[in-house]
Amino acid sequence: MPPPGLVVRGMEGKRTVSAGVWLLHGAAHDPAPLAGATHLVEHLTLRRCGGRNRKELARLVDRLGGGVDAWTGSETMGLSLQTTVDALDEALDLLVDAVLEPTFDPDDVELERRVALAELELTRSDPEDRVEEAILQAAWGEHPLARPIIGDAASLARLTPGVLRDHHGSFLRPGGLLAVVVGDVDPLRVAERLRRLPLGASPVEPHLPPLRWAGGGVRVPWTAGDQVHARLAFPGVAIGAPEVPALLVLSRVLGGGASSRLFQRLREDEGLTYDVFSGLVLRRPGGLVEVGWACGSEVFDRVWEIVLEELDRVADDLGPTEVEVAVEAMGRGLLMEAEDPAAHCAMEASELLERGRAFHMETVLAELESVDVEAVRALARRIFDRDAMAWAVCGPEAVLERVA
Repeated sequence: MPPPGLVVRGMEGKRTVSAGVWLLHGAAHDPAPLAGATHLVEHLTLRRCGGRNRKELARLVDRLGGGVDAWTGSETMGLSLQTTVDALDEALDLLVDAVLEPTFDPDDVELERRVALAELELTRSDPEDRVEEAILQAAWGEHPLARPIIGDAASLARLTPGVLRDHHGSFLRPGGLLAVVVGDVDPLRVAERLRRLPLGASPVEPHLPPLRWAGGGVRVPWTAGDQVHARLAFPGVAIGAPEVPALLVLSRVLGGGASSRLFQRLREDEGLTYDVFSGLVLRRPGGLVEVGWACGSEVFDRVWEIVLEELDRVADDLGPTEVEVAVEAMGRGLLMEAEDPAAHCAMEASELLERGRAFHMETVLAELESVDVEAVRALARRIFDRDAMAWAVCGPEAVLERVA
């Protein structure tokens, strides 16, 4: 039987396999003076590891099929790979080496610091990235979850090889990792291959301070064009809350598909914007519901007005057909995704980390299908309170002056 912290799910007859390790330490857990430390460690995991130099590691990644990746989120950092079953042993060895033995060579650290600075500059030059960063600050103020994952130039300058080595060591502990492998594999063989990982305990999330809703506004001047990028946000729920299925339906009805209210009104009926959406940012301490769009300066006021109109009326005139369409769309999407070992791997990890339970498709679908019109209306009535609204707008100064 696999040890605590390891999930192995069989998919008989599949020739592909997916594996991942989730470390329960994300960017929000970094001390403020060392913001970006976890992200920089993540960069170093696949630079050199397990005695392989850069070229040897690159060749191995290519031989496995190229499906090897590392990533950093606000609450977790992870590595994942996809390959064929016959390469399972090599793939798992690479995964373990990358988790346990990233390089902290001074030259490698300096190179990846420069890469992170370039990434930071790229973010600063993209209005969509700027407004996404700004809406978290407007909603959550100075909370670590509103902090950029990359950090900033000052914090990156503090990340020496020694600091990064100690930082990396601090989250390699039983209860700090979750490994998931999905495919036509032998669980005992997988457990043996991953034996060097500290998987002796069930995952336990590190503490983050409570979220307090700021509900402010942020203006981001942009002189490189006439386009305006805007975000509105309202208090949501924590990622493990029982209201999540109904909140997913509400977001889908608003701006999650071709038949959604915002897409139909702004794109199909009025032709005011090409890009409009609704989405959720759900974290363990809490979450938010976000509506976003991009449009020309000359129509910005009208788009803002229409978005607020749709948010005001959804609690009163939402119909059963809209809910049925959203539930069917999401349910079929889940079923199709689960056929792919990589997507299934992520589902297994998410369900365990977010809800503390094993992933069962029947359970997830049943919860989704239990959502009714009244539940969604009640959520909309509770959430879309204009007095609690946070906003962020990135655009020309003339537009920013008109934002309330």
